[in-house]
Amino acid sequence: MKKHTILLFTFLGLFLFSTPVHAFKHGYTINTDKIYAMVRHDLAVYSSPGGDFLTYLPSFSGVTVIGSTSSWYEIRYNHSSGTRYGWATKEDFTYDCLIYDGRKKQPLADGVYRFRYVTVTAPSADKQAQLFPVSKRQFHGSSFTCRITSPTDEGFQICKTDTGEYLLSDRLFSKNSSGDIWGTAAQAGTFRFVRKGNYYGIQDTVTNRFFGKSKEGLFTFTSNKDTSWRLHRTQKAIGKSNLRVFVQFDPEWAGTYYGKGKNPDPSTNNFCTSGCGIFATMNAIYSLTGHYANPHLLADYAVDHYFRIQGHGTDSGFFKAAAMKFGYKYGFQYDGSGDTLRQLKEKLKKGDTAITYVPGHYTTIVDYNEKTKKFLLLDPHYLPKRKTSSFGDWVSEKEISEGSLYAQMFFYYKPMED
Repeated sequence: MKKHTILLFTFLGLFLFSTPVHAFKHGYTINTDKIYAMVRHDLAVYSSPGGDFLTYLPSFSGVTVIGSTSSWYEIRYNHSSGTRYGWATKEDFTYDCLIYDGRKKQPLADGVYRFRYVTVTAPSADKQAQLFPVSKRQFHGSSFTCRITSPTDEGFQICKTDTGEYLLSDRLFSKNSSGDIWGTAAQAGTFRFVRKGNYYGIQDTVTNRFFGKSKEGLFTFTSNKDTSWRLHRTQKAIGKSNLRVFVQFDPEWAGTYYGKGKNPDPSTNNFCTSGCGIFATMNAIYSLTGHYANPHLLADYAVDHYFRIQGHGTDSGFFKAAAMKFGYKYGFQYDGSGDTLRQLKEKLKKGDTAITYVPGHYTTIVDYNEKTKKFLLLDPHYLPKRKTSSFGDWVSEKEISEGSLYAQMFFYYKPMED
């Protein structure tokens, strides 16, 4: 097959399909009693099962199923007056809604990362500084490796892989006369990772102070918001505990205009209908390095640099360009393209992820199971004809060699050497 520029053609009839019957084994499941969904048609809401009609929820609305009867779902949804509750028939919900992973979005996937402390050096007034008019960041001290886990949506715990010790909370550390900032699991603090350009701040969720170093080079907590760390993942984020699919139709961004200025037709030309190239990229990065790539930054770059083809989708040249622009920020680099399954297997074995062009659509392949001979495919927008889901799907070589999942071209990402 010739290598050529591929355009994603927009599915203008996207909302005309019924909810698909998923044919594949999911890559992961969500441990929750809630169902998260986006409304693709007007969803009728009632006061109770068989009760009074309340309203129609428009396209791109988000709903959460919080209860059910044999034929009704109790739902929570947003309204101009605040959060509302109501009921929808299961039949309407199945036809009018798309299900997705609605867990809180974290800046990093659970897993093992190498931590390096970053110091900020203000430029001086000499001639050399005039060539570098912005503050310079330098790595300071030796690195260490930690496993981060998010037991709740409120934050992470940080555990050193060599000793099994946990980073203490700011308050416990301040009371620790030994000056040791590491302790037992029972003493573990809870932290949030705050994105700061190419780096992160590690902030205690209780005191809001940042983990860093003192002037003497000792670990401590500080109110200095410029305290930053460089995090580099040591293996792909495709385990059952950290795998995730980001979808185009997430209500947080489904209706966002994928273009410049004002959208002439809000029902299309948005992330939901045209953004699969952006979200295939986002899934490739997250599965590879564990970093959450902001889809708005990716889309704005595509638009500003003419990779967005209005009325169609995303030009394939975007994938290499995105690696050059965002590679250091998210820890990845472009690793070429190809069109053979043999090369795909080799790249996956080496640790790559692959943005994959199938008829009229971009998906992402992140793993290959030698025993089952199946690939783990992440579809940012499932459709009945593809029989995929929002939770990853294990598909066979035959299934990606024909039909609606026929993989025609692969664009590879690999981890950046840090």
